[in-house]
Amino acid sequence: MKTFKAKGQKYTSTLLLILFFFSSCGQIQNKSDTKKVTLADKYQSYLYGLYDKGQFNGNALIIENGEMVFQGTFGISNFNPIDSLKLNSVFRLGSVSKQFTAMGIMILKEAGKLSYDQDVREFIPELSYQGITIRHLLNHTSGLPDYTMTMNEHWKIDLSYDDPERLISGNEDILKMLSEYKPPVHFKPGEKWEYSNTGYNLLATIISRASGKTFDEFLQEHIFTPAKMSNTSVYRYVPGFDEKMPNRVFGFGTKFNGTDRFSTDFHYLNAAKGEGGIYSTLEDLMKWDRILYTEELVSKQTLEVAFSPGILNNGEKTNYGFGWFIDVSPNGKKVVKHMGGWAGFLTNIYREIEEDNCIITLTNNNSRYFNLDDGLIDILHNKPPKFPRIFIADVIGKKVQAEGITTAIEHYKKLKSEQPDYYIFHENELNFLGYELLEDKKMDEAIGIFKLNQEEYPKSANVYDSYGDALLAKGDTFNALINFKKVQTIDSTFFGIKKKIKSIEEDSMSNGVYEK
Repeated sequence: MKTFKAKGQKYTSTLLLILFFFSSCGQIQNKSDTKKVTLADKYQSYLYGLYDKGQFNGNALIIENGEMVFQGTFGISNFNPIDSLKLNSVFRLGSVSKQFTAMGIMILKEAGKLSYDQDVREFIPELSYQGITIRHLLNHTSGLPDYTMTMNEHWKIDLSYDDPERLISGNEDILKMLSEYKPPVHFKPGEKWEYSNTGYNLLATIISRASGKTFDEFLQEHIFTPAKMSNTSVYRYVPGFDEKMPNRVFGFGTKFNGTDRFSTDFHYLNAAKGEGGIYSTLEDLMKWDRILYTEELVSKQTLEVAFSPGILNNGEKTNYGFGWFIDVSPNGKKVVKHMGGWAGFLTNIYREIEEDNCIITLTNNNSRYFNLDDGLIDILHNKPPKFPRIFIADVIGKKVQAEGITTAIEHYKKLKSEQPDYYIFHENELNFLGYELLEDKKMDEAIGIFKLNQEEYPKSANVYDSYGDALLAKGDTFNALINFKKVQTIDSTFFGIKKKIKSIEEDSMSNGVYEK
């Protein structure tokens, strides 16, 4: 097993070899150990290469054939004040939490407290949705809308986004909003597959009501304690340092100039549970991986159902079981995996369950990460690792700062024409860069980037909305209104657009500038 630490531009590595001795002569069995050392060095070199380019800040652990062969830590846990990551740093798991929620449901099913095909309203009668079962929630086939839209529209909207008073107290606040505003389903239960945080949020409530315990207590008693995951919990979010969790990691981002950092750790929905909310460490997730090869939590038959694709009403299979995506390894063997992203964190657990291999990566600065685990999978299968592609905004962001918006746009177009397969070109990326420039009061630069994005993605409502925001910030209400109305033409349901148009029109009418 190889342990690696990266701190700034200096790093040291410690190699721990597991020595196997023959009982008669004490000879060291070198062949397998040499292979492990070589592979560990490859993991280290790959991850340090990403870290050195600003594409990785986090911890990683690799298990091959049931044995840990590498673990390492790269970067910082917080930037204000600066603090290095440690192997026992505790990360927010985001949607990797879903597999623990699913396990809670499976434990209750085996205990006879519920059944997969039971109607959700038997546990949550406040909901108006009909025909949705627990299985639909587990498989993401319920058709339920994303609760975040309802919360954004109705939850304490008189408060600013980053006001601590806007923090929800827990799932009960989300359930209250769903029950009160009844956002419509996207499709009939079982008709389609659509990833649903709402479904797993409701599963946490079902666990609590079926067990008579809080969601936190149930998972602690029935999963974390039996698995000896002593540094894992459903965390009650506290802004800033929390003495109850001294090794907690904070989410942050890096600006497109490549140097300045900003906090992403706060979100008013941080107390939501079931779809997220769990914090853990490399070591504890390794224990989680190991216990899933046993029957200590549930039977193998129950686990097999969790690791099997869901089935739609028409008989088609999905690629999702109970809290796990279903895939195949490069060797054609079964893989169960999940990724999670929230408040600056990006986490991943990848398990080749027929080969007893596992890759765990935990990061707290997801600004620059794109398929970094693909390279680790390559190394696991003795292939040259693929390095993540570069976000074009990283290159353009530096150009804007150093040489101005005109040169930056020219460089963008040149890169796109010459190397379209290497750089990532996506509207969201330029959008993020534009808003960052807007926040930094660089109005002309922001307008230039948003205009470029509009030219690149003329059918996207979002790019017109962003361009309108920049024009409005500069005081050009006339052209801002034109862009906002374009948004409404493309997508009449676009979040907040009616409010923006109404505000401009009312202000203009009151000032005698515009007649509706």
